[in-house]
Amino acid sequence: MTVFIVEDEAPALERLETLVKSNPNLELAGSASKGKDAIEKIETLHPELLFLDVHLPDISGLDILKVVHWKPRVIFTTAYDRYALQAFEHDAIDFLLKPFSRERFEHAVQKALQKAPAARHIDAGQLQDLLSKLPVQMEKLTRIPSKIGAKIYILKTADIVYFKSEDKVVTAYLTDNRYIVNYTLDELQQRLDSNQFIRIHRSTIVNLNFVHSIEPLLGGTYLMKMADHKKTELNVSRSAAKIIREQLGW
Repeated sequence: MTVFIVEDEAPALERLETLVKSNPNLELAGSASKGKDAIEKIETLHPELLFLDVHLPDISGLDILKVVHWKPRVIFTTAYDRYALQAFEHDAIDFLLKPFSRERFEHAVQKALQKAPAARHIDAGQLQDLLSKLPVQMEKLTRIPSKIGAKIYILKTADIVYFKSEDKVVTAYLTDNRYIVNYTLDELQQRLDSNQFIRIHRSTIVNLNFVHSIEPLLGGTYLMKMADHKKTELNVSRSAAKIIREQLGW
């Protein structure tokens, strides 16, 4: 079984490489320490098994799975508390708590080897649900991957003016460009910093740092003008207007 490792901690990466090479059932195909590099190599190498660190310097392991088309078997590596890991017991995946023993590694590998190839697909929504059960707060999104053709762009959330959903496709709008992202608005609403991003409509989330002005309309709704090159105008629902007034203090 071919293996690819995504791990940003050098000691953990070295240990995983040693353990993989010592197992006759495994063949090391490669490794990466950053999410963007990992996405490109996974799509090229098509590994059968992926050891994936939950937290990486650019994007999370979960975000990698949302972007790649190739879906290998996945074993997460994480530094979460042992009791928190109980929330992740699921047939499709396993977790290695760092630092982990050779025995724990071999147990996880056996689970991967026994899983039928037809059942290797990992549903990102299911992973999101599992991760949300952790008793610790997940880190807020600061970067979001966007794959266009064979190229992966890493978008800083601080640079995104607003997100718009149309026909079930979510687009991130920057001041001078736009990118399709593989998230729903509900997912973004949960994972973005609520002090900076707010949902103003069922189809729109805005970055408050890019709001130029807000003016009232009939019926209790508002028109929000953004500070981008196009000076985009967005409708604010009545329910969102109340939240915005409270958050901005007006």
